[in-house]
Amino acid sequence: MTEQERTSQIGVAIDAHVARLTEQHAHLSASLTAIQAAIEARLRDDGLNYHLVKGRVKSSESVKGKLSKIGSEGTLKYPNGLDDLDDILAVRVITYIEPDVANVVSALTGQFRVLENTDKKAQQVNKGVLGYAAHHLVLEVDADSTPTGCAGCIGQRFEVQVKTVLQHAWAEFEHDIRYKAVGAIPPAIDRAFTLASGLLELADNEFVKIHQAVAQEDVSIPDDASSRAEPITPDALAEVLVAELPDHPRSKKEQYDWLVNLLNAVDITTVEEAVDLIGSADWNFVRERMDYKFPAGHVRIVDDLLLKEFGHQYIEETKALGDDPARASKLRFRLKKLGSP
Repeated sequence: MTEQERTSQIGVAIDAHVARLTEQHAHLSASLTAIQAAIEARLRDDGLNYHLVKGRVKSSESVKGKLSKIGSEGTLKYPNGLDDLDDILAVRVITYIEPDVANVVSALTGQFRVLENTDKKAQQVNKGVLGYAAHHLVLEVDADSTPTGCAGCIGQRFEVQVKTVLQHAWAEFEHDIRYKAVGAIPPAIDRAFTLASGLLELADNEFVKIHQAVAQEDVSIPDDASSRAEPITPDALAEVLVAELPDHPRSKKEQYDWLVNLLNAVDITTVEEAVDLIGSADWNFVRERMDYKFPAGHVRIVDDLLLKEFGHQYIEETKALGDDPARASKLRFRLKKLGSP
């Protein structure tokens, strides 16, 4: 076979793979929607604070370019076409601070089957260099423990990149510059990117210090009668929880709105009633029974406290609150962990 014939044969094979991708696009898009919803539900269930969850289906143009890559031995880098690609579906989870990257990884590796688990930042540290920092996962929807809504995509592989907002900004800018570059990147540009990477790592560390300092601030719970008689608001509730649970991270701001609705559902409507419940709670009992992998966010641990206090009544009163269709079954499972039948 001549080189021209071989090249033509490869082109035909790649076009067939791209055509297959086009045929599967509707199914892949539906799978991505289900997987992204399952990821967001898991992060919400664990009370994790994050900036953004965003997914995409790899474009036909991008797939064609990737499948056309030639390896070091002069053969196709991905000889099996689409079956060799783990990132046809990809999701980015962007956190605010570095410790939450590890928490997100822990949450997702407990929900899906893990095919690959790579800490890019750790690799950089081991090499003694600075550069791209993120945590990459290749996951699969498992038939044995299928997340709610994912029954139609069992066996689907997908990639997840977990990084902080600063790591994300660096990676996006660096990719944009290199993608648009004509020819090799000058050494001065490489050096500038390395310097910027180091500065962003320092900034990430400072963000963690700021987060810790805020968590350690003394927050006073309202003690005057008029303030305590006021209806509970998301902001007032957040202040109470920061004061009572300083070792548990803040939840996403909008989740405190939802938590107010949960409290109201069991007739806890004022600041005083919330303070009385939260201040007298046996938090150690809840922690020990639930056996959290990491400190639960404010909203998650209070949700568990309310479940402990009100049992099956709480499930009935709150199962339809929010957008999680599996909330009732999750609450029943958690109630058993708390020791109730």
